Amino acid sequence: MATQVNIAECVPFLIVKNIKKTIDWYEKIGFKCTATNLIWEPDCELNWARIEWYGAAFMIGPDERKDVPNSKDSGLWFNVQSVDEMAKFLNQECISFDTEDETFYGRKVISFKDIDGFTVSFSSELPKK
Repeated sequence: MATQVNIAECVPFLIVKNIKKTIDWYEKIGFKCTATNLIWEPDCELNWARIEWYGAAFMIGPDERKDVPNSKDSGLWFNVQSVDEMAKFLNQECISFDTEDETFYGRKVISFKDIDGFTVSFSSELPKK
């Protein structure tokens, strides 16, 4: 029988080409870098960062492979109250995105690719009819 474990948090970890550029890109669209290894190891090379958006978080680390595939097998999904504000902001920043006005499961979704090719989606419930 499995031991019961209380999970406090699950934080996705994405491997990126350039941590600093990825931090800058996400901060430009309203995310915040809340931690890096440089807090505890100021004389070391930047090798991970935690990025947050209104309580949701993910981490990034360096991809040290020589041949990095262009397609990504993972992405980020944020459930929000309304995607419309994010859509306005992305338009202001000239970041193109796709919109699905009504999914079969009753949500509106906007999706875009980040600087590393990961799909980032924001989803909100449609108003009840």
